[in-house]
Amino acid sequence: MTPTPERHQAPYGTWISPITAEAVAAQSFSAGIEDIIIDLLNSCVYYAQKRPEEGGRSAIVSAVDRKDFFDGDWDARTQVHEYGGAAAVVFNSVLFFSNFSDKRVYRLETGGKPTPVTPENPAHRFADFAVHPELSHLVVSILEDHTDPHPKNVKTYLALINTATSTVTKLIVGADFYCCPRFSPNGKFLLWQQWYFPDMPFQSSEVAVAKVTVTQHGLDIGTPVHVAGKPNEVSAQDPNWASNECLFYVCDVSGYQNPWKFTFNDNDITNGKASPVLTEPVDEEFGLPQWWINRHASGALTDNLVAFTSMRNGRSALYICDLKNGSRTEVPTPYAQIEWMRGDGKGQVVMLGLPADADEVLVALTLDASARPQLTPLLTPSESDGDSLPLDFVSPGEYHCLMLPPDSRTCHITYYAPKNPKYSGGLSGEKPPIAVNLHGGPWYMESANLNWTKQFYTSRGWAVVDINYGGSTGFGRAFRETLVGKWGLLDIHDAHQAVLKLDALGLADARRAVVYGGSAGGYSVLQIATTLPKAFAAGSPHYGIGDMRKLDEILHKFEYYLCDRLMGGTWEECEDVWKERSPVYHADKVEMPLLILQGKEDTVIPMEQMIEVEKKLKAKGCKVELILFDGEGHGWRKASTVRTELERSLLFFNEVLGLKNIP
Repeated sequence: MTPTPERHQAPYGTWISPITAEAVAAQSFSAGIEDIIIDLLNSCVYYAQKRPEEGGRSAIVSAVDRKDFFDGDWDARTQVHEYGGAAAVVFNSVLFFSNFSDKRVYRLETGGKPTPVTPENPAHRFADFAVHPELSHLVVSILEDHTDPHPKNVKTYLALINTATSTVTKLIVGADFYCCPRFSPNGKFLLWQQWYFPDMPFQSSEVAVAKVTVTQHGLDIGTPVHVAGKPNEVSAQDPNWASNECLFYVCDVSGYQNPWKFTFNDNDITNGKASPVLTEPVDEEFGLPQWWINRHASGALTDNLVAFTSMRNGRSALYICDLKNGSRTEVPTPYAQIEWMRGDGKGQVVMLGLPADADEVLVALTLDASARPQLTPLLTPSESDGDSLPLDFVSPGEYHCLMLPPDSRTCHITYYAPKNPKYSGGLSGEKPPIAVNLHGGPWYMESANLNWTKQFYTSRGWAVVDINYGGSTGFGRAFRETLVGKWGLLDIHDAHQAVLKLDALGLADARRAVVYGGSAGGYSVLQIATTLPKAFAAGSPHYGIGDMRKLDEILHKFEYYLCDRLMGGTWEECEDVWKERSPVYHADKVEMPLLILQGKEDTVIPMEQMIEVEKKLKAKGCKVELILFDGEGHGWRKASTVRTELERSLLFFNEVLGLKNIP
């Protein structure tokens, strides 16, 4: 028998770990799958992969032989809706993609060279392509026109690209935003999603469908039929076709995004009927907020069976729903998060599965001969692209639903306990220091899949907690809307009270709590520093928002009204609130040590804001460090940045708490 290795007892936060900052940085970018693409004609699977070592470009890769579609001169990436996604499609083995540098759409046959199919126009951005199933030279896509770059004046349409003549014509206009254009399998109908200011798609959005007629010059779109959704009230999103006479989508009319369908007969959409797929509503979110255009959470398995993912207790659940009888069959998976789902309608749905205790995997859902669901890995990118970090050190997250004072409001958290197989625990009676992670968005949620940054801390004897504070997505409309008018208040109080609750449960030492987060999470850290100056021992805002007014002035079209909603009114209506919740005005209140991380090329949070904050804090004698990263914007794309972030953060937190450790 192999002897059991001796385990040591040492103070929490001082354990030695093989999970180095360098290894985490490499692992953070080793897989980088950003989208899944299925060729609807032959069911071949491809994926978009981020290449940080090649300037952050995105390649299109075959899941069969792992060969790139094009060389390093090309970048399948788009900035439509600013956050991008859905930059490519493959049909009959032909790739159409938006090239990031010149924003033109290109056509590429296997073994050939990309050929432009849209005119030169740097003001035009394209994404989310739908190829006509019979006339594959006709492609519908989102066209975002920045001729007038002011966010309110940027125009968004659905356009027709004739790749044979390299011409672009407007097809559908009138809404402020569009996405998800999809031809029916026979090409006779086109569906799409649209929404209007001031909302974002998960707040309200509509699904529409129209008849398509082929003409000498392209396509003629008939009178649109409203399927679902209502401006300012109901969100209907992520539509697609199950068959020529049935489409599916998710809708939150019940308060939660649930599966719905729209069916019609005899090629007549005017007699169509919208109805829920399930016999009773379910208090789960079947669908994720569309921050990225390609963030799909459903896919047709057959013309009657559709796979959906939902968020339940902070994790993804996978279901197969029968559109005819309303049954719902859960498919057990090892995945804490499921992303980028695509279906071919011919028996295959492909998704990216992200477990809580292992590396991500590209996986296919199929049915066996007895109609039982099967999950088959297509490839495991992390294992192939580099050495995996030691999985026996991984601390899987534990979901907790906390009731917090003063009004017993709900807060959803994922707690990661200290774990290192070389150590039996901390000192007798000791509670671990805790690193509190606040997600960006703020209408977002931190998922529970394996994240090596968190394991970097837990393997050293820290506890880590993700705070899905009031306003986070994945828990229904009512929970998300609690943040309206309360950004900068509810988020930070949830973080503070959650740590106190964990302390009371013996899971963390509230006196040794540090807090970090990026973007909106960085804003929350700065708000904590100015509003709750003694609540945490230290904080590290990453590209954090400091001035709400300046943020509002540079927000792009997709988020144009975000500040108005979250501050409780416009600048003109409640200037005092905007200033009260802008940390740059209250640097004099800061007491806790701050490590500020900022990209030099950040256009959302100009580095000058953080330089000014650092000056003010140093002038009043606060412990503060500012690290500016060359070549980084609003978020990190370089492995070297991640490495520096982890090394400097650990040293900073250790110094504040009096811990000794080797990074």
